[in-house]
Amino acid sequence: MRRGVAKVAVATALAFSVAACAYNDHFDNRVDRYDVASERARDQMILTNIVRASKAEPLAFQSLGQISGSNTSSLQMGLPSLVIGPKAALSAATRALDQQSVFGANPGASGALANGVTTSGSTSFNVTPSETQDFYKGLLEPVEPQTLALFKEQGIADEILFYLFTEKVVEERAGAGHENIYLNDRLDPSFDAFHHYVELAMRYGLSAEPTPGAKIGAASSSDKSDKKNSGDSTSELVTDWRLCFNRKAWEPGTPYADNHPLCGSKEKMADPRTVTFRDPHGVKVTAHVFPRSTFSIFQYLGRLVAASDSGKIELITAEARGNPPLEDDTLFAVNAGDSGGCFLTVDYDGTYCVPNSALNTKRILGLLVQLLALNTSIRDVGITQQVQLLPQ
Repeated sequence: MRRGVAKVAVATALAFSVAACAYNDHFDNRVDRYDVASERARDQMILTNIVRASKAEPLAFQSLGQISGSNTSSLQMGLPSLVIGPKAALSAATRALDQQSVFGANPGASGALANGVTTSGSTSFNVTPSETQDFYKGLLEPVEPQTLALFKEQGIADEILFYLFTEKVVEERAGAGHENIYLNDRLDPSFDAFHHYVELAMRYGLSAEPTPGAKIGAASSSDKSDKKNSGDSTSELVTDWRLCFNRKAWEPGTPYADNHPLCGSKEKMADPRTVTFRDPHGVKVTAHVFPRSTFSIFQYLGRLVAASDSGKIELITAEARGNPPLEDDTLFAVNAGDSGGCFLTVDYDGTYCVPNSALNTKRILGLLVQLLALNTSIRDVGITQQVQLLPQ
């Protein structure tokens, strides 16, 4: 009797022990894996579109929606038969059963259940093509000074923002009778003159602020619809923004050059993207700063990738270059081929690599993520394709 009870106790203890070892999946580990995988998928989508732009190919945008994961585990223990009762230890049945192993019973030989552990898991996620009218409207509209100010508040260097968001500068000099157009294109002959305007913008603290005294207008109908659908009770009013010179951000020793408008002043300009100043000879210069759209930012970065070393732009300000160990003097760097040490790679008619050392490139990828999110409304996530990954 005691031997039978002892076998039951040992079998039960081992069963619980094996069961505890068999199910070792942790929720936090899975969430961490999903987080890393979704981040990489998002970054690869952005880099792939930049590579497409470098080849003058159409861009394609996708939104990764809800990610769902499931996992099941089961344990089946095979125990031998036990004979319990008076004089059970002296019975022939008990002596025969003593030869069986506690676990690993052969169903064909002893009639007991076999041991087994099974586990299964699956992951599903929603992929939404961004092909709506509202999405492309936001993608093609010029980036507003307000958006520029938002990124500036995040700590992104002014020089990086000026390169990304500025398409060109149109210059008018008093008495000249013509305009000078300076393109933000590393391969264009006018780029050196544009680069001079980058230096001026950094030296005189070109910034953005709400236009003083501007009329507050209602938000667009699409924005109102999105707020209504999301239950957002915040104000539906928007404010005009303008470019201005921030005297607090001027480099030390920078002389006043009759700069207009100054941030915080009540002066009004006919165009919120226009500033004026006087050159060293006292000639009044009016500079019209033409912004890029999000779509044209992808095209711009694609052109830098296509130009390779010829498209390299070296940053000049300490704020943009950073300090060790976070130092990087290049605006955007993507190498052809995988030479190792890559933060991100994509295979699209060849391998393209973002080096681990390309800190500004990483920042720009994150900035593009936010720009795309700003262009995505609730109605953009209506067409959903569900993809399910099953274990092999």
